[in-house]
Amino acid sequence: MAPACFYCRHIRVHDARYRLRPARHAIGSRWPRCDWHWRFECDLCGHARNFQGIAYCAHEQRYFCLDCSSEQRAQRGTFWGWPYHFRLRCPWRSESHGCLDRLEYDGRHPWQTDLRARRQKRGMSPAREIEERWSLRVEPMGNVTERVSRESWDGSATWWAGRYGVHGDVNREWVIDPALFRLLGDVRGRRILDAGSGTGYLSRLLADRGAKVAGVDHSAKLLAVARRQESLDPRGVEYSEGDLARLPQFDDETFDLIVSNVVLQDVVRYQEAFREFHRVLRRGGRLLFSITHPCFERPLPGRWIREPPDSDRVDEWSGLLVDRYYDRVAIWWGPARKPQAVGFHRTLEDYASALYDAGFLIARIEEPTPSAEALERKHREFADYLRAPLFLIVEAIRPSPPSR
Repeated sequence: MAPACFYCRHIRVHDARYRLRPARHAIGSRWPRCDWHWRFECDLCGHARNFQGIAYCAHEQRYFCLDCSSEQRAQRGTFWGWPYHFRLRCPWRSESHGCLDRLEYDGRHPWQTDLRARRQKRGMSPAREIEERWSLRVEPMGNVTERVSRESWDGSATWWAGRYGVHGDVNREWVIDPALFRLLGDVRGRRILDAGSGTGYLSRLLADRGAKVAGVDHSAKLLAVARRQESLDPRGVEYSEGDLARLPQFDDETFDLIVSNVVLQDVVRYQEAFREFHRVLRRGGRLLFSITHPCFERPLPGRWIREPPDSDRVDEWSGLLVDRYYDRVAIWWGPARKPQAVGFHRTLEDYASALYDAGFLIARIEEPTPSAEALERKHREFADYLRAPLFLIVEAIRPSPPSR
Protein backbone atom coordinates (compact mmCIF):
# COMPACT_ATOMS: atom_id res chain seq x y z
CA MET A 1 0.00 0.00 0.00
CA ALA A 2 1.38 3.41 -1.00
CA PRO A 3 2.20 5.82 1.81
CA ALA A 4 0.23 9.03 2.22
CA CYS A 5 1.56 12.14 0.52
CA PHE A 6 4.01 14.17 2.62
CA TYR A 7 2.21 17.43 1.87
CA CYS A 8 -1.25 15.96 2.40
CA ARG A 9 -0.14 14.88 5.87
CA HIS A 10 1.13 18.40 6.56
CA ILE A 11 -2.16 19.97 5.46
CA ARG A 12 -4.20 17.42 7.44
CA VAL A 13 -2.53 18.65 10.64
CA HIS A 14 -4.06 22.08 10.01
CA ASP A 15 -7.32 20.95 8.38
CA ALA A 16 -8.80 17.75 9.80
CA ARG A 17 -11.22 17.50 6.83
CA TYR A 18 -8.46 17.42 4.20
CA ARG A 19 -8.33 14.12 2.32
CA LEU A 20 -5.07 12.17 2.46
CA ARG A 21 -4.03 11.08 -1.04
CA PRO A 22 -1.72 8.14 -1.76
CA ALA A 23 1.79 9.02 -2.89
CA ARG A 24 2.73 8.20 -6.47
CA HIS A 25 6.13 9.90 -6.67
CA ALA A 26 9.36 9.75 -4.64
CA ILE A 27 7.79 6.83 -2.78
CA GLY A 28 11.09 5.53 -1.41
CA SER A 29 12.03 8.91 0.05
CA ARG A 30 11.10 10.69 3.28
CA TRP A 31 8.89 12.98 1.20
CA PRO A 32 6.53 10.80 -0.91
CA ARG A 33 4.15 12.92 -2.96
CA CYS A 34 0.74 12.66 -4.58
CA ASP A 35 0.00 14.00 -8.07
CA TRP A 36 -1.42 17.27 -6.75
CA HIS A 37 1.67 18.02 -4.69
CA TRP A 38 4.27 16.77 -7.13
CA ARG A 39 6.36 18.81 -9.57
CA PHE A 40 4.82 20.76 -12.43
CA GLU A 41 6.45 21.83 -15.69
CA CYS A 42 6.89 25.46 -16.66
CA ASP A 43 5.41 26.27 -20.09
CA LEU A 44 8.24 28.76 -20.71
CA CYS A 45 11.50 27.04 -19.73
CA GLY A 46 10.23 23.45 -19.62
CA HIS A 47 11.78 22.75 -16.22
CA ALA A 48 9.89 20.88 -13.52
CA ARG A 49 9.43 22.63 -10.18
CA ASN A 50 7.92 21.91 -6.77
CA PHE A 51 4.21 22.78 -6.91
CA GLN A 52 4.82 25.63 -4.45
CA GLY A 53 7.11 27.32 -6.99
CA ILE A 54 4.79 27.10 -10.02
CA ALA A 55 2.01 29.60 -10.76
CA TYR A 56 -0.85 29.35 -13.26
CA CYS A 57 -2.34 32.00 -15.53
CA ALA A 58 -6.00 31.08 -16.08
CA HIS A 59 -6.33 33.52 -19.00
CA GLU A 60 -3.46 31.90 -20.90
CA GLN A 61 -4.03 28.44 -19.39
CA ARG A 62 -0.29 28.11 -18.92
CA TYR A 63 2.05 27.36 -16.03
CA PHE A 64 5.15 29.42 -15.25
CA CYS A 65 7.87 29.04 -12.63
CA LEU A 66 9.81 31.21 -10.21
CA ASP A 67 12.76 31.46 -12.60
CA CYS A 68 10.60 32.73 -15.47
CA SER A 69 8.89 35.44 -13.43
CA SER A 70 10.35 38.92 -13.08
CA GLU A 71 9.05 39.13 -9.50
CA GLN A 72 8.67 36.49 -6.80
CA ARG A 73 6.96 38.15 -3.86
CA ALA A 74 6.23 36.40 -0.57
CA GLN A 75 2.57 37.18 0.11
CA ARG A 76 2.14 37.06 3.88
CA GLY A 77 -0.90 35.32 5.31
CA THR A 78 -1.10 31.94 7.03
CA PHE A 79 -2.83 29.06 5.27
CA TRP A 80 -2.49 25.36 6.08
CA GLY A 81 0.31 26.24 8.48
CA TRP A 82 2.43 28.06 5.92
CA PRO A 83 3.12 31.74 6.74
CA TYR A 84 3.20 32.92 3.11
CA HIS A 85 2.86 31.88 -0.51
CA PHE A 86 4.69 33.03 -3.61
CA ARG A 87 2.97 35.46 -5.96
CA LEU A 88 4.68 35.56 -9.33
CA ARG A 89 4.53 38.33 -11.92
CA CYS A 90 2.79 36.95 -15.00
CA PRO A 91 4.98 36.83 -18.14
CA TRP A 92 1.96 37.41 -20.40
CA ARG A 93 -0.29 39.87 -18.55
CA SER A 94 0.23 42.83 -16.19
CA GLU A 95 -0.83 40.91 -13.09
CA SER A 96 0.48 38.44 -10.53
CA HIS A 97 -0.68 34.92 -9.71
CA GLY A 98 -0.39 32.69 -6.68
CA CYS A 99 1.42 29.38 -6.86
CA LEU A 100 -0.42 26.06 -6.88
CA ASP A 101 -0.46 25.59 -3.11
CA ARG A 102 -2.41 28.81 -2.59
CA LEU A 103 -4.59 28.20 -5.64
CA GLU A 104 -5.67 24.85 -4.21
CA TYR A 105 -6.43 26.46 -0.84
CA ASP A 106 -8.59 29.08 -2.60
CA GLY A 107 -10.33 26.50 -4.81
CA ARG A 108 -8.74 27.95 -7.97
CA HIS A 109 -6.20 25.26 -8.81
CA PRO A 110 -6.52 24.41 -12.54
CA TRP A 111 -7.35 20.83 -11.57
CA GLN A 112 -10.24 22.13 -9.45
CA THR A 113 -11.66 24.37 -12.16
CA ASP A 114 -11.09 22.07 -15.16
CA LEU A 115 -11.98 18.40 -14.76
CA ARG A 116 -10.37 17.53 -18.09
CA ALA A 117 -7.08 19.06 -16.91
CA ARG A 118 -7.33 16.94 -13.76
CA ARG A 119 -8.00 13.73 -15.67
CA GLN A 120 -5.13 14.45 -18.05
CA LYS A 121 -2.89 15.58 -15.16
CA ARG A 122 -2.10 18.60 -17.26
CA GLY A 123 1.13 20.31 -16.29
CA MET A 124 2.38 17.56 -13.97
CA SER A 125 5.90 16.24 -14.52
CA PRO A 126 5.87 12.57 -15.58
CA ALA A 127 9.04 11.88 -13.57
CA ARG A 128 8.73 9.54 -10.62
CA GLU A 129 11.69 10.88 -8.64
CA ILE A 130 12.98 14.36 -7.79
CA GLU A 131 15.49 15.35 -10.45
CA GLU A 132 18.47 17.61 -9.84
CA ARG A 133 18.24 21.01 -11.54
CA TRP A 134 22.03 21.34 -11.73
CA SER A 135 24.62 18.79 -12.76
CA LEU A 136 27.82 18.79 -10.71
CA ARG A 137 31.05 16.83 -10.51
CA VAL A 138 34.36 17.29 -8.74
CA GLU A 139 37.85 16.30 -9.82
CA PRO A 140 41.45 17.09 -8.82
CA MET A 141 42.39 20.67 -9.59
CA GLY A 142 45.56 19.61 -11.41
CA ASN A 143 43.51 17.85 -14.10
CA VAL A 144 42.21 21.16 -15.48
CA THR A 145 44.49 23.16 -17.76
CA GLU A 146 43.84 26.62 -19.17
CA ARG A 147 42.87 25.00 -22.47
CA VAL A 148 40.34 22.71 -20.77
CA SER A 149 38.89 25.67 -18.87
CA ARG A 150 38.62 27.80 -22.01
CA GLU A 151 36.91 25.01 -23.94
CA SER A 152 34.43 24.47 -21.11
CA TRP A 153 33.41 28.13 -21.14
CA ASP A 154 33.15 28.17 -24.92
CA GLY A 155 30.91 25.12 -24.66
CA SER A 156 28.76 26.78 -22.00
CA ALA A 157 28.60 30.18 -23.69
CA THR A 158 25.08 29.80 -25.10
CA TRP A 159 23.29 29.01 -21.83
CA TRP A 160 25.57 31.34 -19.87
CA ALA A 161 24.88 34.34 -22.11
CA GLY A 162 21.17 33.49 -22.03
CA ARG A 163 21.12 34.31 -18.31
CA TYR A 164 22.32 37.86 -18.92
CA GLY A 165 20.48 41.08 -19.61
CA VAL A 166 21.65 44.68 -19.74
CA HIS A 167 22.51 44.51 -16.04
CA GLY A 168 23.96 41.01 -16.01
CA ASP A 169 22.32 38.08 -14.26
CA VAL A 170 20.11 38.29 -11.19
CA ASN A 171 22.97 38.05 -8.67
CA ARG A 172 25.07 40.71 -10.33
CA GLU A 173 22.17 43.11 -10.84
CA TRP A 174 20.68 42.88 -7.37
CA VAL A 175 23.48 41.86 -4.98
CA ILE A 176 27.03 42.24 -6.29
CA ASP A 177 27.00 45.25 -8.59
CA PRO A 178 25.30 47.75 -6.25
CA ALA A 179 28.14 47.14 -3.77
CA LEU A 180 30.74 47.08 -6.54
CA PHE A 181 29.70 50.44 -8.00
CA ARG A 182 29.53 51.99 -4.54
CA LEU A 183 33.11 50.92 -3.86
CA LEU A 184 34.28 52.04 -7.30
CA GLY A 185 32.94 55.55 -6.86
CA ASP A 186 33.30 58.08 -9.68
CA VAL A 187 34.96 56.38 -12.67
CA ARG A 188 34.73 59.23 -15.18
CA GLY A 189 37.90 59.38 -17.25
CA ARG A 190 39.40 56.36 -15.51
CA ARG A 191 41.19 53.66 -17.49
CA ILE A 192 39.59 50.39 -16.39
CA LEU A 193 40.36 46.77 -17.23
CA ASP A 194 37.34 44.47 -17.03
CA ALA A 195 39.24 41.24 -16.33
CA GLY A 196 37.07 38.33 -17.41
CA SER A 197 34.57 40.51 -19.26
CA GLY A 198 32.43 37.63 -20.59
CA THR A 199 29.37 39.02 -22.37
CA GLY A 200 30.64 42.56 -21.79
CA TYR A 201 27.67 43.78 -19.76
CA LEU A 202 29.88 45.28 -17.00
CA SER A 203 32.22 46.89 -19.53
CA ARG A 204 29.23 48.68 -21.07
CA LEU A 205 27.90 49.83 -17.70
CA LEU A 206 31.32 51.20 -16.77
CA ALA A 207 31.59 52.97 -20.13
CA ASP A 208 28.14 54.48 -19.54
CA ARG A 209 29.56 55.96 -16.34
CA GLY A 210 32.34 57.67 -18.27
CA ALA A 211 35.19 55.17 -17.95
CA LYS A 212 37.61 54.17 -20.70
CA VAL A 213 37.22 50.41 -20.68
CA ALA A 214 39.17 47.46 -22.03
CA GLY A 215 37.68 43.99 -21.64
CA VAL A 216 39.57 40.72 -21.82
CA ASP A 217 38.27 37.14 -21.68
CA HIS A 218 39.60 33.73 -22.67
CA SER A 219 36.32 32.53 -24.19
CA ALA A 220 36.09 33.42 -27.87
CA LYS A 221 32.36 32.69 -27.87
CA LEU A 222 31.59 34.98 -24.95
CA LEU A 223 33.75 37.66 -26.56
CA ALA A 224 31.73 37.27 -29.74
CA VAL A 225 28.60 38.14 -27.73
CA ALA A 226 30.31 41.22 -26.29
CA ARG A 227 31.67 42.37 -29.64
CA ARG A 228 28.32 41.87 -31.32
CA GLN A 229 26.67 44.09 -28.74
CA GLU A 230 29.42 46.69 -29.12
CA SER A 231 28.92 46.77 -32.89
CA LEU A 232 25.15 47.22 -32.48
CA ASP A 233 25.39 49.83 -29.73
CA PRO A 234 28.95 51.24 -29.50
CA ARG A 235 30.36 52.28 -26.13
CA GLY A 236 34.01 52.54 -27.13
CA VAL A 237 34.95 49.35 -25.28
CA GLU A 238 37.97 47.51 -26.67
CA TYR A 239 37.86 43.74 -26.25
CA SER A 240 40.73 41.26 -26.55
CA GLU A 241 41.03 37.52 -26.13
CA GLY A 242 43.48 36.17 -23.61
CA ASP A 243 44.34 34.36 -20.42
CA LEU A 244 44.30 36.66 -17.38
CA ALA A 245 47.57 35.07 -16.29
CA ARG A 246 49.28 36.51 -19.36
CA LEU A 247 48.37 39.99 -20.66
CA PRO A 248 51.10 40.97 -23.17
CA GLN A 249 48.65 43.23 -25.02
CA PHE A 250 48.88 45.76 -22.17
CA ASP A 251 51.91 47.82 -21.16
CA ASP A 252 53.03 48.28 -17.58
CA GLU A 253 50.86 50.63 -15.51
CA THR A 254 48.18 50.98 -18.20
CA PHE A 255 45.13 51.07 -15.91
CA ASP A 256 43.83 53.14 -13.01
CA LEU A 257 41.42 50.41 -11.94
CA ILE A 258 40.97 46.70 -12.53
CA VAL A 259 37.58 45.09 -12.00
CA SER A 260 37.02 41.33 -12.07
CA ASN A 261 33.44 40.31 -11.35
CA VAL A 262 32.87 36.71 -10.19
CA VAL A 263 35.70 35.46 -12.37
CA LEU A 264 38.84 34.62 -10.41
CA GLN A 265 37.39 31.47 -8.83
CA ASP A 266 37.26 30.13 -12.40
CA VAL A 267 40.82 31.11 -13.41
CA VAL A 268 43.33 28.25 -13.58
CA ARG A 269 46.48 30.30 -12.86
CA TYR A 270 45.00 32.85 -10.48
CA GLN A 271 48.33 33.62 -8.77
CA GLU A 272 49.89 34.60 -12.10
CA ALA A 273 46.76 36.63 -12.86
CA PHE A 274 47.28 38.69 -9.69
CA ARG A 275 50.89 39.32 -10.72
CA GLU A 276 49.79 40.49 -14.15
CA PHE A 277 47.15 42.74 -12.58
CA HIS A 278 49.88 44.27 -10.43
CA ARG A 279 52.03 44.90 -13.51
CA VAL A 280 49.36 46.57 -15.65
CA LEU A 281 47.91 48.63 -12.77
CA ARG A 282 49.43 52.02 -12.03
CA ARG A 283 51.03 52.65 -8.65
CA GLY A 284 48.32 53.61 -6.21
CA GLY A 285 45.71 51.97 -8.44
CA ARG A 286 42.97 49.68 -7.16
CA LEU A 287 41.95 46.11 -7.92
CA LEU A 288 38.32 45.35 -7.09
CA PHE A 289 37.16 41.77 -7.55
CA SER A 290 34.26 39.60 -6.48
CA ILE A 291 34.25 35.82 -6.16
CA THR A 292 31.87 33.18 -4.90
CA HIS A 293 32.43 33.09 -1.14
CA PRO A 294 35.11 30.45 -0.43
CA CYS A 295 33.55 29.58 2.94
CA PHE A 296 30.02 28.93 1.72
CA GLU A 297 30.07 28.50 -2.07
CA ARG A 298 28.01 25.66 -3.48
CA PRO A 299 28.37 22.72 -3.97
CA LEU A 300 31.66 22.75 -2.04
CA PRO A 301 32.16 23.45 0.79
CA GLY A 302 28.52 24.54 1.31
CA ARG A 303 25.28 22.66 0.65
CA TRP A 304 21.79 23.64 1.74
CA ILE A 305 19.80 20.90 3.47
CA ARG A 306 16.29 21.19 2.03
CA GLU A 307 13.34 19.23 3.31
CA PRO A 308 11.98 18.23 0.79
CA PRO A 309 15.09 18.54 -1.41
CA ASP A 310 13.22 20.46 -4.14
CA SER A 311 11.55 22.92 -1.76
CA ASP A 312 11.65 26.58 -2.79
CA ARG A 313 10.58 27.75 0.66
CA VAL A 314 13.71 28.91 2.51
CA ASP A 315 11.91 28.29 5.82
CA GLU A 316 12.01 24.58 4.85
CA TRP A 317 15.80 24.67 4.43
CA SER A 318 17.06 23.35 7.76
CA GLY A 319 20.60 24.68 7.40
CA LEU A 320 23.76 25.06 5.36
CA LEU A 321 26.13 22.12 5.67
CA VAL A 322 29.76 23.27 5.36
CA ASP A 323 32.39 20.58 4.98
CA ARG A 324 35.68 19.78 3.22
CA TYR A 325 36.69 23.43 3.14
CA TYR A 326 40.36 22.56 2.60
CA ASP A 327 39.68 20.35 -0.42
CA ARG A 328 41.12 22.39 -3.27
CA VAL A 329 39.32 20.91 -6.26
CA ALA A 330 37.93 21.65 -9.70
CA ILE A 331 34.14 21.84 -9.84
CA TRP A 332 32.22 21.22 -13.06
CA TRP A 333 28.72 22.62 -13.01
CA GLY A 334 25.82 23.62 -15.24
CA PRO A 335 22.06 23.22 -15.68
CA ALA A 336 20.96 19.61 -16.02
CA ARG A 337 21.48 18.28 -19.55
CA LYS A 338 23.54 21.35 -20.55
CA PRO A 339 27.32 21.64 -21.14
CA GLN A 340 29.26 22.15 -17.93
CA ALA A 341 31.69 24.97 -17.12
CA VAL A 342 34.57 24.54 -14.70
CA GLY A 343 35.69 26.57 -11.69
CA PHE A 344 37.74 25.94 -8.57
CA HIS A 345 37.30 25.87 -4.83
CA ARG A 346 40.15 27.58 -2.97
CA THR A 347 40.44 28.91 0.56
CA LEU A 348 40.39 32.51 1.76
CA GLU A 349 44.04 32.12 2.67
CA ASP A 350 44.87 31.10 -0.90
CA TYR A 351 43.47 34.36 -2.29
CA ALA A 352 44.97 36.54 0.45
CA SER A 353 48.41 34.97 0.06
CA ALA A 354 48.32 35.29 -3.72
CA LEU A 355 47.46 39.00 -3.41
CA TYR A 356 50.27 39.59 -0.92
CA ASP A 357 52.81 37.67 -3.00
CA ALA A 358 51.85 39.73 -6.07
CA GLY A 359 52.51 42.96 -4.17
CA PHE A 360 48.96 44.02 -3.29
CA LEU A 361 47.64 45.27 0.03
CA ILE A 362 44.07 44.36 0.96
CA ALA A 363 42.14 47.54 1.77
CA ARG A 364 38.62 46.20 2.24
CA ILE A 365 36.53 43.03 2.27
CA GLU A 366 32.76 43.10 1.87
CA GLU A 367 30.10 40.39 1.89
CA PRO A 368 27.23 41.93 -0.11
CA THR A 369 23.63 41.35 0.90
CA PRO A 370 20.43 42.01 -1.06
CA SER A 371 18.61 45.28 -0.56
CA ALA A 372 15.14 45.52 0.95
CA GLU A 373 13.75 46.03 -2.56
CA ALA A 374 15.52 42.91 -3.82
CA LEU A 375 14.10 40.85 -0.95
CA GLU A 376 10.62 42.22 -1.60
CA ARG A 377 10.59 41.66 -5.35
CA LYS A 378 12.65 38.46 -5.49
CA HIS A 379 12.06 36.79 -2.15
CA ARG A 380 12.80 33.24 -3.30
CA GLU A 381 15.99 34.31 -5.04
CA PHE A 382 17.55 36.11 -2.12
CA ALA A 383 16.00 35.10 1.23
CA ASP A 384 18.79 32.58 1.88
CA TYR A 385 21.41 35.33 1.37
CA LEU A 386 20.46 36.68 4.80
CA ARG A 387 21.53 33.35 6.32
CA ALA A 388 24.94 32.97 4.65
CA PRO A 389 26.80 35.13 2.11
CA LEU A 390 27.25 33.70 -1.36
CA PHE A 391 29.72 36.31 -2.63
CA LEU A 392 32.83 38.12 -1.40
CA ILE A 393 34.18 41.45 -2.67
CA VAL A 394 37.84 42.35 -2.14
CA GLU A 395 39.45 45.74 -2.70
CA ALA A 396 43.24 45.64 -3.02
CA ILE A 397 45.74 48.41 -3.74
CA ARG A 398 49.04 48.49 -5.56
CA PRO A 399 51.00 50.65 -3.11
CA SER A 400 52.65 53.85 -4.26
CA PRO A 401 56.38 54.16 -3.54
CA PRO A 402 57.12 56.04 -0.30
CA SER A 403 57.63 59.76 -0.80
CA ARG A 404 61.09 61.14 -0.08
